Amino acid sequence: MAITYSYKITSMSKAPSLDGLTDVVTHVRFEYKGVDENGNEGTFQGATPMPTPDSANFTPLSELTEEMVIEWVKITHPVEHMQERIQKQIQEKIAPKKVEITLPWGSPSDVQPAMP
Repeated sequence: MAITYSYKITSMSKAPSLDGLTDVVTHVRFEYKGVDENGNEGTFQGATPMPTPDSANFTPLSELTEEMVIEWVKITHPVEHMQERIQKQIQEKIAPKKVEITLPWGSPSDVQPAMP
């Protein structure tokens, strides 16, 4: 099963001031999505703290791109576990272990109250 994976940054938190730097990203929430060749999808929603940057390698918040933050996430959050979870989600869509069914006697709202 060929799965194509992609990231999306969904939110970030910042410290207004940290170690002499301003607007330092401290926490990132993301989605890691996999889609197979038939369009079946699985998604892992994750969060990771960011290491405190040093002033020599600091990028101001206004200059960050999603691609830069995704690279940080890749470093701090390995993909093996996420891909395993996504593969299981996709496999469950392809061959479900259980399927909800309609009750043969109708839904509870179809039942008429008993006569007195």
